[in-house]
Amino acid sequence: MKRSAPLPIPAAAVLLALVLASGCTTTRPSPAMGEAQIASKITSLQGSLKGLGPGVDPAEARRVAEAAVTHSLRLAEEYRVVPPARWHNLLIQMGLRERGLCYHWTEDLMRHLQALQLATYELHWGVAHPGSDLREHNSVVVTALNQTFEKGLVLDPWRNSGGLTWVRVAQDAYPWQPLPREKW
Repeated sequence: MKRSAPLPIPAAAVLLALVLASGCTTTRPSPAMGEAQIASKITSLQGSLKGLGPGVDPAEARRVAEAAVTHSLRLAEEYRVVPPARWHNLLIQMGLRERGLCYHWTEDLMRHLQALQLATYELHWGVAHPGSDLREHNSVVVTALNQTFEKGLVLDPWRNSGGLTWVRVAQDAYPWQPLPREKW
């Protein structure tokens, strides 16, 4: 018996299937976190921030931790995030969401942290795989004042769809480099 080639699926049908498949999750942000989980995450990040250098202010570490964790969760709601992050990126590319690409998270978190007017920390824009359409990634990097970028801490709300992830620049899988300030 002769086999015929499969029928091509029209792009509109694929788009409709994607829209319908995402419909039940469109209003859900990243996995909900209770107050105890949020408090624990803030305390943990505060400890990591205090570990960036002997001259950091513990109270400032607390302010940065609270701001980064809670603002990331707020952004997930504002962006109407549909996890995982790569799926949400697809929704943006299809025009179903406006914001939530990694550089959006970085812009919004950076602006929020800059408003804290930090005295013992510096904020940097980190970029990995710059210029790559599919691999470029952006995040805020925090260093102790006058420390090198490589000793910094990546604050990445994109990876976990608003559940802030942080890791030392040197220990991350992404090959981070600083974006010059004039390009922010």
